[in-house]
Amino acid sequence: MMVKQSGDRNEETRPLDDLIDTYGVLVGWKSQDLHDRIILRVQSVRKPPPHTEDDVHHSVYMLDKNQAVQLGHYLFQVSGQTKPTARPGFLARIFGR
Repeated sequence: MMVKQSGDRNEETRPLDDLIDTYGVLVGWKSQDLHDRIILRVQSVRKPPPHTEDDVHHSVYMLDKNQAVQLGHYLFQVSGQTKPTARPGFLARIFGR
């Protein structure tokens, strides 16, 4: 598929694959808290199962806490889900608070 890209003085037509950096289906993730930053490790695949170890692509992103909150909030919005609420503590449940 060819896409017309504009923005510069000269419009050009380029294959869609040239415009897409990476794509795939999310198959796993892991995060690590670094005090004021979060490291997000994402795993994706580009073909249907069964997958081999070589099919899994790994990407690592470093986010500050504000970016992580914005990403989480956005994902809740687009999924139509609500944020989980904090469960009352043990004593609050016992004493009905």
